[in-house]
Amino acid sequence: MNSVNTLFSPLPSVQPDGAWRTLHFLNLYRLIIGGLFLVSFLMFTAQPVLGQQNPGLFLIYNLVYLALAALAIVSISLRWPRFEWQVSFQIMIDIILIVLMMSVSGGVRSGLGLLLIVSLASSGLISRGRLVLLQAALATFAVLAAHTFGVLDYGESISDFAQAGLLGVAFFTTAWIAHVLARRSHTSEQLAAARALDLENMAQINQLVIEDMQDGVIVLDGEGRIRQANRHAVRVLDLADRPQEGVGEVLDSVVPELMDALEQWRKNPQSRFVPLVVGRAQAQCQPRFIAVGDRRVMGAVLVLQDLSQVLQQAQQLKLAALGRLTANIAHEVRNPLSAISHAAQILEEDSAGDKTQTRLLQIIHDNTRRIDSLVGDVLALNRRDRNRPERIALDTYLPTFVEEFCLAESVAPEIFKLDVVSRATVCFDRSHLNQVLWNLCRNGWRHSRHLPGSLQLVVTAGQPGLVAQIHVSDDGSGVAAENISKLFEPFFTTENQGTGLGLYISRELCEANSASLDYLPGGSGAHFRINCREVAC
Repeated sequence: MNSVNTLFSPLPSVQPDGAWRTLHFLNLYRLIIGGLFLVSFLMFTAQPVLGQQNPGLFLIYNLVYLALAALAIVSISLRWPRFEWQVSFQIMIDIILIVLMMSVSGGVRSGLGLLLIVSLASSGLISRGRLVLLQAALATFAVLAAHTFGVLDYGESISDFAQAGLLGVAFFTTAWIAHVLARRSHTSEQLAAARALDLENMAQINQLVIEDMQDGVIVLDGEGRIRQANRHAVRVLDLADRPQEGVGEVLDSVVPELMDALEQWRKNPQSRFVPLVVGRAQAQCQPRFIAVGDRRVMGAVLVLQDLSQVLQQAQQLKLAALGRLTANIAHEVRNPLSAISHAAQILEEDSAGDKTQTRLLQIIHDNTRRIDSLVGDVLALNRRDRNRPERIALDTYLPTFVEEFCLAESVAPEIFKLDVVSRATVCFDRSHLNQVLWNLCRNGWRHSRHLPGSLQLVVTAGQPGLVAQIHVSDDGSGVAAENISKLFEPFFTTENQGTGLGLYISRELCEANSASLDYLPGGSGAHFRINCREVAC
């Protein structure tokens, strides 16, 4: 999903595109009427149907009418002058020229005055009722004036004034109806625009909410094709590697187990499904389906509840309580450990030559150190949020870190292969970054082949939203597939002497610095990646 550009924006001004098209069709109607008049005049020259009283003037009026209608095509196409001026000008041309043609065609009895009803109705609807009553008054005055001149010049019947008056009533009635309809239409358009904006805002709010959800949301059609997916679903199902992020693909081609669950849900909507392990990250997700419409075959919304986050929150609560407990009794634990360790050292001096006693004392030493290390690791969880971020230039920091690591762990510098992109800078607590890299490199060294280049520290340019990515990999046997999902769980370890908190604390320290730590499966050895986000420092 896509920034919100129109959210809570004011109502846009009405664009006259539709009105311009309507005006164009009205002008086309005028061209057709003028053309019919011209054809009728030319076909019946012996006994004209129109213009009986003065055929020459009728032809001139008709040609002027056609010329102005043709000129209006250009002005409408150029949209100049303004729309309101063009509407008023065309209606005035209709009133003047149709009344003039009516005056030389037998007056109100010719029926040409009825054509003004169409013009007035169109003017009222196009211009939203503005000036239409004035135009009706002008049309009525023009018809009465034309009939008056007809009575004086052509001897038309005075009784036809009643017909002219009725025609004027028809003009005002049409204008009033058009005025009322235009106002109602304008009100309806404003209401529809407001409702459309509300719906658009609601749709965008829904989109933002769906995108911000911690669960994956996928919209499926009746055939099981993906129509839409939020960012969490794209990340969990690795849809970013597919064209258009998997939109249009059948769910069966992405995760066949989810397609089987969809078919089972369609048969029995009360079905409950076991958690599935999906994606390269081996995330545990609980699928749940919601019907779209009245029938389940029409489509569904698939909700993937990320159980790893639920488990992580439970683990954080458990470890927080454990951390507080350890902080309270740390001195109660470490003081006896110190006493035991000191007593073991004294006994070791007195047991020279006794191999059995020496072995037992060594076991005491090893276990006291392990318990002390475990207490220290748990106490470190309480200090994860006490970070002091600073700008760290990786091209100068990492060579120094490699030198210190090699000296402390008695490792040859050739073991490391360092590749840092120039001017890579991250915002990180220096002690936290040092602890994270130390844990990763120590684990990598323990499981590597101990050859030159066995440990690789590579820094690459970040993707959008990231300033840099730090890759730590080795040439060992890697992590077994069944252990990947438990890799960052606290107290999980495959080593007899390990505490199982190293990777968990490393991920916690990364998150405390607005970064993330991931394991990338595949390849010959273990591959960890630190994603450093763009944050203010």
